[in-house]
Amino acid sequence: MTSVRRCVLMVLCLSVGLLGLGGGGLRIALQGPGVLGVSNSVPWGWDVVQFVFWIGLGHAGTLISAVLLLTRQDWSRGIARQAELMTLCAVAVAAVFPAVHVGRVWMEWMLSPAPVAGGVWPNAASPLVWDPAAIGAYLLLSVLYVAMGARDGAGMSPEQRASRARACLLMAGVLTPLVVTVHSVVGCDFAVLLRWHAPFLPPYFVCGAILSGLAMVQLIVAAARGPVSVPLMRLTAGVATGMGVFYALELAEHPELFGGEYAVMLALNVAAPLALLLPAVQRRRGCQVMICLGLLFGMWLERVQIIVSRSEILWGVDYMPSATDAAMLVGSWGAFIGLFILLEFLVPVGRDEKPGDAASAPPGQGRVAWLGGAVGLAVAALWLSCTQGGELAGVMDGRPHGIFFQLPVYLVCGLCGAGVAIYLNFLHRMRR
Repeated sequence: MTSVRRCVLMVLCLSVGLLGLGGGGLRIALQGPGVLGVSNSVPWGWDVVQFVFWIGLGHAGTLISAVLLLTRQDWSRGIARQAELMTLCAVAVAAVFPAVHVGRVWMEWMLSPAPVAGGVWPNAASPLVWDPAAIGAYLLLSVLYVAMGARDGAGMSPEQRASRARACLLMAGVLTPLVVTVHSVVGCDFAVLLRWHAPFLPPYFVCGAILSGLAMVQLIVAAARGPVSVPLMRLTAGVATGMGVFYALELAEHPELFGGEYAVMLALNVAAPLALLLPAVQRRRGCQVMICLGLLFGMWLERVQIIVSRSEILWGVDYMPSATDAAMLVGSWGAFIGLFILLEFLVPVGRDEKPGDAASAPPGQGRVAWLGGAVGLAVAALWLSCTQGGELAGVMDGRPHGIFFQLPVYLVCGLCGAGVAIYLNFLHRMRR
């Protein structure tokens, strides 16, 4: 695709995103969440489905660029940059939905650590507080991770290149547990309905997020007419098998959940991806594209089944999405594609170091990461000691609270502090 066509497509997609997301968000702000298809019986609709779906897509970038970097998988280097950009775009789109879901967006400052008029602080033991903390830290560190690769390595000295390779490995080590934390927290957000109290919910959500992200990465590579790596297809089939195990466990305990939606999910999310193991499919780009498109639809349908359909089962009501829901669905895809094309123009460089280059890096970067993590933990402890006391009034009566339920906040703050320290140290070494 020529540069002119890419620019035209980018402007068109961003326009669709602005009309869909911006127009829908403005209508919700002016008229309230009643313009959505939600009700007292089905309080979460397509807007929350979109949030969970796009957050899940954002995980594959870290999986490929961070986890596979740590495991010395050289085959991921060719697609790492696309995966990282996909992470930024998907998380940016996902952040729109919780912001507009509350309706009165001008009151969202009340979710911040600042005290409100009633003297009630956010409860750090609640997943609804862990959620913005984890997603915010994930987005920040993903931006810093991409920024490390946006520097042209041709003008670096061997010591600087080794330092960057070491910094990337350390940042990958920080991002890897954060990947699991973010979507585990998303799973905890929904621990209120049928089967959602089960301890397998966090890994269930993480597995689904990784599967949908891997499918999107393959579509991006196919759209760029690049070769889709066979190990990537095998990894997708392996994660799909894990998804099938989770489906089997759920249906064994709740067979009443099986229906038309579940049959489609099993076909698109489990059976179809296994075809990626066949050599004939691995040689045909069209087959790969169809499987990945079906997988994305199947994973979106899974989110609908989890978030919407289970409320319908519990309360015996039907959910009907509104025109605003449909507009925001189309707008989210337009915004994602437009942002991706824009970032490809703005971030033209990718990392070219090998994991082994980090062995010759000067010592001290690991200690900086530990120091940054300690600072992050100290900041979290200070904030919690000032806010999680008697000022919670009566809203916490009968609800769990205490340091054990605040551990996710400590984990996220510690990882965020370590990641920021790694990046600042990286900038310092690049200026030498």
